[in-house]
Amino acid sequence: MGFDMEVPEYIFRAYDIRGISGKDINPEIIAKCSAIFANIISEWGGDTVSVSGDVRLSTPSFIHAAIGGILSTGLDVICYYPLPIPTFNFSLWMDRGIHGGAYITASHNPPDYNGIRFRRSDGTGFSQENQEIKKRFFENKIRYSSWRNFGSVSYRTNMEVIDRYVDFALEKAPTPDRKLRIVIDGKFGASNLVSPMLFGRIHDLILVNGIIDGSFPGGMPDPLHGDVSHIRHVTTRINASLGISFDGDGDRAAFFDENGRIIPAEFIGLFLAENLLKAGDTIVYNVMCSSIIKRKAEEMGFRTVECRVGDVFVAEKARQVNAKLCVEESYHFFIPLLGFYYDDSILTALFVANILSNTNMNASKIVENYGQIYVLRENIPVRDDIKFRVIDLFREWAENNYPEVSTLDGVKIYMENMSFLARPSNTEPLIRIVAEGDNMEKVRTLLSDLKKKLVEIIGRAQ
Repeated sequence: MGFDMEVPEYIFRAYDIRGISGKDINPEIIAKCSAIFANIISEWGGDTVSVSGDVRLSTPSFIHAAIGGILSTGLDVICYYPLPIPTFNFSLWMDRGIHGGAYITASHNPPDYNGIRFRRSDGTGFSQENQEIKKRFFENKIRYSSWRNFGSVSYRTNMEVIDRYVDFALEKAPTPDRKLRIVIDGKFGASNLVSPMLFGRIHDLILVNGIIDGSFPGGMPDPLHGDVSHIRHVTTRINASLGISFDGDGDRAAFFDENGRIIPAEFIGLFLAENLLKAGDTIVYNVMCSSIIKRKAEEMGFRTVECRVGDVFVAEKARQVNAKLCVEESYHFFIPLLGFYYDDSILTALFVANILSNTNMNASKIVENYGQIYVLRENIPVRDDIKFRVIDLFREWAENNYPEVSTLDGVKIYMENMSFLARPSNTEPLIRIVAEGDNMEKVRTLLSDLKKKLVEIIGRAQ
């Protein structure tokens, strides 16, 4: 793909730029976007940024493209490669001399995807700035430096950051009372650079898919929608206390109890809140979360605030409301109680393990302690170029048929003891739908009925 060919607009998403390598996105696009990012950092008064990335096969090429784009605008670059993204975010937050960051990743997507995420100096991601990057990209508005004023690049070992991160995590995490047997599925991804150094020092660690392989031979590096049969099997077979599965770049962590059952993210959030927060503290959760987190958290004396889906929007809301804990149903976790607002699944996993070790209960009790709610989720394939139009049409229909509809992020319809959410994915050609309630049969009927309505609208929008 050269720039004489059309660049697809759908690669510019709400909080990153992402697509299939060699088809939707290539090093030329990465270089151009990175130059625009550098212009923005310069406008903010910055002169030095950091670059890193995950372990995908296309990542080294994209990293060099990003570095080239940034240097061409006159900014200096420090490169640490590779790193999990929480560790990269940590490096930005800790180093006051770095004014932003560019991280190459496609997170949990299949191995042929890649992209770039831009970060602020505190480690949180760009939000509205991504729209500005898109605008300048298609208007070709980039300020390049003269040949005398190009920036310089410093390549440093990733262990400089990893060692500092591990020391910080071990210092901040609760001290465990007992050693647990823990299974970690690294999905061949970037978390394998860090998690063994943390958990191996404290607990009895069994690591599966623990090598680095950017072709992801175990399948899509997604702990929710990918293959989790391996971690389920190993966890139960060896009588482990807890299973933890990370995604490709380490920003998601799914948890499994001693019976191999996945623990909903909302319950992990409640478990952390009960053990870390004090009455009156604020918890932020996204609209995809089950309502149980709001109900139970408020019963425990915490304040709750709902927000848009996406780590960048959660971080912004957390800062606005001075939140101490944040949860996304996709297993992104934030602990701003520690002073930073970016998500960190690796540190969260260590907190969960150590807190669990300080109790006499099994991991399955995390679910049992907070009750039960029935949640059904599905993804409806919808082309990127029409999915937002579909949501607009569904909103019009919902507002004409239901008294309480939220359009904070997608369309969420509230009913007595139930809700239904439809929202366009920001990373894939999908509309995600969620039905929840306290009666499974009613939830199934709700999901079926409103899914049919969405499919009908999709047909009209084709």
